[in-house]
Amino acid sequence: MAFRPTIMGTHGMVSSEHYLSAFIGATILRQGGNAIDAAVAAIFAEGVLNPHMHTLGGEVPMLITLAETGAVVAINGNTAAPQRATIDWFTAQGLSLIPGEGLLAAGVPAACGALLTALERFGTMPLATVLQPALDLAHDGFPMHPGLRGPSDYLLFSIWHQQDKFCQQWPSSVQLYLPEGRLPEVGEVWRNPDLAHTFTRLLEAERGALGHGRAAAIRAAHDAFYRGEIAQQIVAFSQHHGGLLELDDLATFSTRVEQPVSTLYRGYEVYKCGPWSQGPVFLQQLRLLEGYDLQALGHNSAAYIHLVTEASKLAFADREAYYGDPEFVDVPLAALLSEPYTQARRQLLDPERASLALRPGDPSRAAALRPESGPLVGREWQRGTVHVAVVDQARNMVAATPSGA
Repeated sequence: MAFRPTIMGTHGMVSSEHYLSAFIGATILRQGGNAIDAAVAAIFAEGVLNPHMHTLGGEVPMLITLAETGAVVAINGNTAAPQRATIDWFTAQGLSLIPGEGLLAAGVPAACGALLTALERFGTMPLATVLQPALDLAHDGFPMHPGLRGPSDYLLFSIWHQQDKFCQQWPSSVQLYLPEGRLPEVGEVWRNPDLAHTFTRLLEAERGALGHGRAAAIRAAHDAFYRGEIAQQIVAFSQHHGGLLELDDLATFSTRVEQPVSTLYRGYEVYKCGPWSQGPVFLQQLRLLEGYDLQALGHNSAAYIHLVTEASKLAFADREAYYGDPEFVDVPLAALLSEPYTQARRQLLDPERASLALRPGDPSRAAALRPESGPLVGREWQRGTVHVAVVDQARNMVAATPSGA
């Protein structure tokens, strides 16, 4: 039995991880902002409310549908590795893999640039309007919630799970997340004054450039983050604690607005960000599943779940083999989504048996398998990100998955 009602409206809708960020986004819509304004406000707020899953230090892949033209654009809000983060450098440190956490895993903070770019290019409001609610949350505080505090059966990034690392490896985090050396209680008002100060400096930069117009003022805030005192403090902290970021990494960083990738599935054009994200995995899944009558299998039947799962395995195997940043690697995306290759891969879907192997294909030959394949090796990955979706009355739409904390 479903206990959540169907929500309907006529002025717009906001969906997000935390109810306060959804409320903030909806408030922006009521104040006359469009979907992009509301999404930017909600995502800034999510970075305050759920810092274990998303902060300004992370990334924000974003898809935007523009009602006036019908165009769909992608905001490449992906982080960039520091220039010093080369394979030779990590090898010289005796590392066979790049660490998955800590400052050696940290790239250029991309979230701020992505949000400011989206706001400048496609929003209507000044930064002060959309950022003030997040600033208020950081400065005045909000009730500590179970997801952030922990423990949780489905999330391993809570304060409860990370507290030993804070004390042993990241002592600068103790003052914020373990005030007075203790775990905050659920319902206790929790504040992030340093983040509030960062937001304040962004608004001061915008305010100082308002005489040059809205877009120039937002760019001034961008420069304050990537080329000003904020950048200097980020780099100083990174280098003091053994990180690789340098001032030039931030100063040369830019957010790209791109054409998304898409595929047609049963009459619907489905869009995703490029292969610098894992978005095209979903398109490959749809291409594989298009050859089956899913409705006839029955929603969430064993046969349905098996087929969807096996298609996912094939798509993710190709992600591991071929995806990357097109600025640095050649990703054969057209071939991966082509009909001949999809047909070949579809033959690997066994309705009676689950595969336990990592099986990338060979799109260059439209072959179902490439010669080298092996057992599926990995670890269970827990939930650890947020999603924000907004549609306004004019039918502008935003779908964003902020992540990285």
